[in-house]
Amino acid sequence: MNKKIISELGEKKLIKLLLDKRDYKLKSTDKIIKESYHDDAALINNSSKYTVISTDLLIQHSHFPKNMTYYQMGEKVVTVNVSDILAMNAIPDSILISMGLPPELTVNEYEELTDGILDKCEEYDITLIGGDINQNTEIILCGTSIGKVNDEFKLQTDIKPDDLIAVTGELGGPAAALDLIYGNNDIPEKDKNDILNTLYEPTLPMEESQKLKQYPSLTSSITDITDGLAIELGHLNDKNKDIGFEIFFDKIPYNKNIEKVAKINNKDLKDYLLHFGEEFELLVTLNENEYYKHQDKLNNIHIIGRTNSSGKITLIKDGLKEIIPVKGYEHLKDD
Repeated sequence: MNKKIISELGEKKLIKLLLDKRDYKLKSTDKIIKESYHDDAALINNSSKYTVISTDLLIQHSHFPKNMTYYQMGEKVVTVNVSDILAMNAIPDSILISMGLPPELTVNEYEELTDGILDKCEEYDITLIGGDINQNTEIILCGTSIGKVNDEFKLQTDIKPDDLIAVTGELGGPAAALDLIYGNNDIPEKDKNDILNTLYEPTLPMEESQKLKQYPSLTSSITDITDGLAIELGHLNDKNKDIGFEIFFDKIPYNKNIEKVAKINNKDLKDYLLHFGEEFELLVTLNENEYYKHQDKLNNIHIIGRTNSSGKITLIKDGLKEIIPVKGYEHLKDD
């Protein structure tokens, strides 16, 4: 095992180590494009009408829970950034990743971190095209993701009354996982691991995203649920003041085992499903007629509500209607 620490190599050798590993996996055969990845800036051969760019910053003490491996940290920075590209109905293409690293990090740990980055890039069929490395007291990973889209991008101001509201996949797992890590975790091991994996090994709804792209007139808006369902609904409401959002609690999909976690940690299941985030699923609004035309092909897209003209965000649970408080995770804001 290599016991060297990264400060014995320095920035240039660390970058070379990463790029050599990246080049081994690189699919591009365009010599000029490949060579630009070693230059001051990367060239992107993009024939689409629009380039979509987003960036996200992850800080070790805030974004990487206890026992998360270096490999999983690398995976997460890619997943977080590509999620924003999917939220624009765009096709992810490439990513830049800059790293702040403690000098005592071992070369093996660095290799593990970069393996996570490159393996996730391969899974999402994107290319790591550059970045930077600097010294810091804890791990900081910053990604800038790049995608492409023609005229089928989706803006959050295009929602209409009587659209259906849907999510891809199950919600609430990451919130329950944190309670398993830092609270009472007295549930069966298999059930525990399924929940923990939603936080340690988040994945993106790539297949569902592709399905939505096949039917451009189906979706009126798309966003991801990284800050919690309630906050994302709040963002949509802010941009569409005359549009209301009505959510049926019993339609929200979730792993039933999180009910056990909520109970033993004295938590309200609603908080898990509405007010946490870290989901990396998509929240979409859909044209009702188009949805029912293609429903049999839209597996894992779950209808959870409907828009209206009330201008309010409401939850229907046990036959009662209540206003959903717009709260969730937000940086630089006290609870």
